[in-house]
Amino acid sequence: MYDFFKQIAQKNYCKSNGVCSVHPSINSLHELLLNEAREIANYIVKLKEFQITSDKYTCFLVDILSIHLINTSFSESDYLKIIKKLHQYKLDIKEKYLEFCKSNKLPCEIINTDFNLNDLTTISELIKFSEENITNRQKGCDKRKFRLFELITIFVRLCAINIVKIKKINPEFNLFDFELVRFFALTNGYTIRNEKIIRRIKEFSNTAFEIRKKLSFLLRDKYGNMENTDIKIYSKKGHCILVSGEDFDELENILNLLEKYKTSDKINVYTHGELILAHFYPFFKNNKFLAGHWGKNDTEYDFSTFPGAIFMTQNFNQKIDNLYKGELFSSKLISFKKVYPIKDGDYTPVINSALKLEGFNKDEKEKIYNPNNTTDKIEELLEKFNENELVIIAGNVNSDFEERYKGKTIINISFPYDVEVLMHIIKKCIQKNIKLTLFFTQCNKTSLESLLILINSNIKIAFTDCSYALINPHVTEALKNDFNIIII
Repeated sequence: MYDFFKQIAQKNYCKSNGVCSVHPSINSLHELLLNEAREIANYIVKLKEFQITSDKYTCFLVDILSIHLINTSFSESDYLKIIKKLHQYKLDIKEKYLEFCKSNKLPCEIINTDFNLNDLTTISELIKFSEENITNRQKGCDKRKFRLFELITIFVRLCAINIVKIKKINPEFNLFDFELVRFFALTNGYTIRNEKIIRRIKEFSNTAFEIRKKLSFLLRDKYGNMENTDIKIYSKKGHCILVSGEDFDELENILNLLEKYKTSDKINVYTHGELILAHFYPFFKNNKFLAGHWGKNDTEYDFSTFPGAIFMTQNFNQKIDNLYKGELFSSKLISFKKVYPIKDGDYTPVINSALKLEGFNKDEKEKIYNPNNTTDKIEELLEKFNENELVIIAGNVNSDFEERYKGKTIINISFPYDVEVLMHIIKKCIQKNIKLTLFFTQCNKTSLESLLILINSNIKIAFTDCSYALINPHVTEALKNDFNIIII
């Protein structure tokens, strides 16, 4: 079976290419964003206790929490613009909180990590401040609590990405904004007992599931119900655009814009990475401009060999530090150096670039990928199942897995799998007193999100060890030691 996520799960591969770990300076800058966000979250929660809402700050914070900075080739101007706005928001809401406490003669609980930020502030100065703050933060936090805070942070980030996607379809939707911010505010609580933090993480898994369900419903409503399909893995002669990331709306916008171009029949669009999921929705499956899925899932190699325009969506999350920048475009909030920024939904430069470049000069031999996931078959199997133990493997199966679970009944759910389907299977197994083991064999955003949503399901869960670019070792330790997840 074609393994689209093989490389990201192979630590030896990415270590040898220097793309697994995040550079310390980038980690510091990302931590600075999170630190400012933590303080804002703290004041939002404090004001909420006094029945004062802070919708503007809450909404902005969700956008910030969806950012994950991992590339050294980032746009410094984009970063400075965001950190300055974030810093000003922090000062504003802090002042609002102080004024309320003063006027009502209440004691204030404030966090003092302010730093000087002005038009002359450099990236180097921000890195230095953040490094000092990280050191102080680690000193003031026991090891177990620190790794739980790291788990909360990645959980919040995954949910923030989903909320941002929901808002692209329904801009007025804010049902989960405060819940997300309140959960994130826990990472300020050095005095909170670790057992309470663990309980709150488990409780938030229910909120995360509701967020995921809402997004799934909106996607189905907009693009149709996901269905089995034959995905073409090949290249077709002609001009081309590669869309990489995970944002369906941006892929849709490019396809819709092609309808207006007189020469659009000369351009073929290919998905890359996790955007393979688009092919399972009828809207994309039946689009005349979407030729198929392309690449070997080695992002830097794929980008350097693709002969057309390459567009990275807002939630693109791969390392491209070693890549020579050419005809690359991105709509990320913090974009890359030497990458053309796409602003205000204007994708015209991407199409003009594709028409200018040569594209593929011949048709490649067509390959077909079809995971053939059928929920009905699983339902039928569970109805007739009369054994006391079952293993569900979410992802690809190989001989190692078969040997590990030799003698047990195995159900394999290939990618893509929906956490709603997994939840339904778990409930069925609990009803029939079936001892269940759920094993995620691939480490990607979808599997990690599913794992965290199911972290309170009281079943045995195994998870493949991840690359350090996706989750840091502290998170892996928390999963293993605090939630009894089997790391393989």
